[in-house]
Amino acid sequence: MKDEYTSAFFDIVKEASETTGYQLPLEIESYVVMLLADKIDNPNFLPKTTFAQELFEIQNHRLKGKELGDTALFLSGVFPEYCENKVSVSYFVEIGSTSYTMCSKHLHSDLFEALSGNFNFIREFINVTVRKPNPLLHIG
Repeated sequence: MKDEYTSAFFDIVKEASETTGYQLPLEIESYVVMLLADKIDNPNFLPKTTFAQELFEIQNHRLKGKELGDTALFLSGVFPEYCENKVSVSYFVEIGSTSYTMCSKHLHSDLFEALSGNFNFIREFINVTVRKPNPLLHIG
């Protein structure tokens, strides 16, 4: 992850918060910034198998829940059209939310519980953040 991506996404997320009036808790805002900065320069972020198969395999691997939740959040927030063309956005919301729930149980983390419980809102916030015209960001 490059520092300039983190800095740019921090500014973009702050601006989106001010524009929309949506205030994310600091830990979730930071998580969204890091997620976007990490995934934006990685073209190979999709799971090797299906999302459903990856969800099934989370039972055996604690951090797979985080990875799958992150991928579902990134994909459904930044590329909802892709999700609609594949299955539906709600499918990715369910996969991501469930993944974070499983992760929170393994890691006993309030952060992942909050990501799970607010997955759709955070996804929509990410979508608003990256879809508004911004000279710092060029996606698509």
